[in-house]
Amino acid sequence: MASSEKKYTILLLSAPIGSGHKLAAQALEQSFAGYTDVRVVHGSIFDFFPGSIGNAFLRFYLWVLSYCPWLYELAYKWGNSQSGSLWLRNWLNGVLARLAQDFIERTNPDAVIATHATPAGVMAIYKKKFKPGLLLAAVVTDYTVHKWWLCEGVDIYFSASAKLRSQFDVEGAQVLSTGIPVRRQFYSAYDRQALRAKFAWGETDVVCLLMGGGEGLLPMESIVKAFHGQLPLHLKIIAVTGHNESLQQRLEDFHEIPLKVYGFTDDVPELLLAADVVVTKAGGLTAAETLIAGCGYIIYKPLPGQETGNAVFLEEHCAAQVAHSPQEVQALVCEYVAADADVRAEARKRRSLAYGKPEAAAEISNYILRILKKEVKT
Repeated sequence: MASSEKKYTILLLSAPIGSGHKLAAQALEQSFAGYTDVRVVHGSIFDFFPGSIGNAFLRFYLWVLSYCPWLYELAYKWGNSQSGSLWLRNWLNGVLARLAQDFIERTNPDAVIATHATPAGVMAIYKKKFKPGLLLAAVVTDYTVHKWWLCEGVDIYFSASAKLRSQFDVEGAQVLSTGIPVRRQFYSAYDRQALRAKFAWGETDVVCLLMGGGEGLLPMESIVKAFHGQLPLHLKIIAVTGHNESLQQRLEDFHEIPLKVYGFTDDVPELLLAADVVVTKAGGLTAAETLIAGCGYIIYKPLPGQETGNAVFLEEHCAAQVAHSPQEVQALVCEYVAADADVRAEARKRRSLAYGKPEAAAEISNYILRILKKEVKT
């Protein structure tokens, strides 16, 4: 691509609360790498205060999701109500904006792209107080829009779908429906048959992939046990447990049905592209990756909050199915296996074309640079 004399600095600002926000930033970095006149800097709101505080918060967050999801649901609903926690958001973002000042001044970005609601709000306040001309964009990484995303001062919102347009109520902000940015590994040219051969999957095998994100937050043991004595012919179950080493060990010790177990692996893109049906949570990035692959998509018992919102949208608009028990998962997978192979293959292509957004990262990066080069106006 053509270069110019000016080198633009793009700050990608996320939060390490779930892996999706950082992965979206990585997808954008891959896209910006195609431009010689761009310097990309990664940042996290956790860079603005001592690491011990951030680590303690993350441990508490994961504990709540694992053992007290009702508490997360209360906090999410309170924050998303019309008269809810905007005062708390504004106070917190104001504190973080002051803490961020040194980092932002050293980085000196021409544009900031936030992939999490908190850094979007922090930078909106920073922009108002310290740098009014800063270009500020927000990439919403879910199929629903929490009110903490909606901040005066954000110039552009990049949305997962045009069907979410009514949820953006920010005066003066553009809303572009690009889809959620996904890393190139999930859509670059590939030979599906070669991928299946790499994993030693036969032509008639129907592969069910169980994924619970980086933390392995999916009750895979219970799901696997639901197939005991009811495993369809040709079905292969593959479990990816991420960093959850205890879950990985328990599944490796489970011998009642054939099962292949992976821990944390870089092969997730290839596994997803080669699999037939996926059972996973309703995270926004995982959803975007699965829709691009075109797999049969079963969402297991979405957590309260954005996962519930994502699941509602994906079931209504993207042909996903929602299961609330291991037995429901088993029934839906068996229904998928029973379908004719040609029908499954055609449905896969149709889902990928209809719902996948592989060009999201390229659209976002291109649009940001066109604004900086004054080829378009915000």
